[in-house]
Amino acid sequence: MPDAEEHSLIIRERKKREKRQRKAVILEAAKKLFFAKGYAKATMDEIALAAEISKPTIYQYFRNKDHLYFSLMIPFIEDLGQQFRKIEVRLRAGQYSTGKRLVSDLFRAGLHSYESTPQVFQIIQIFQQTGLDGELDPEFSSVLDEKGRSNFQALRRIVDLGQERGLLKKTDTYEFVDVLWGLFVGIIQLEEIKSRREKHSPYLKPALKMAERILAEAVARPKKNKGGCP
Repeated sequence: MPDAEEHSLIIRERKKREKRQRKAVILEAAKKLFFAKGYAKATMDEIALAAEISKPTIYQYFRNKDHLYFSLMIPFIEDLGQQFRKIEVRLRAGQYSTGKRLVSDLFRAGLHSYESTPQVFQIIQIFQQTGLDGELDPEFSSVLDEKGRSNFQALRRIVDLGQERGLLKKTDTYEFVDVLWGLFVGIIQLEEIKSRREKHSPYLKPALKMAERILAEAVARPKKNKGGCP
């Protein structure tokens, strides 16, 4: 039989596990309501009801609705940044032989993060488009802004390095990144609008693939043969 100290440890671990589970339930309820009603219209009372807990219990985990939004967004933004950093590491290690492959992986990185939590992606876009990001608690907005800037900086480093390595044609880095991200976000938004009554758009991946090909043809340098000639 476990002694008193081991028994106490088991109880503490169970409580930690229960807290993590309860926090996840709250976040899932908030995500569904933010997606269905919009951030501004969703209330803490509705979130508590959807999570099947009391509102005071929510405040044991999250200070306010802004804190809930922040906690939903951070994993998505950090995952996207992690995908970009993986590409940067591979690029610095010389693992890309063509600019076409580099452009393809940048689109894949965005698609990976989107497919992991598509509702969160949509909530972010609506939140920004309606100007609510300017009303977010400064403590949370400053962190989100910094994380977003860090992701764009990583993208620009990738583009700069791709040009230095001769994989990409010389273009304005800021314009390149804006076009890349604009194509990605715009296509997803369009396909989400067109397929609101369906769970997934059958045209999303083909449209992204076409955008990837068009951009790669515009910016990727032709692959050189072993003799160094195109």
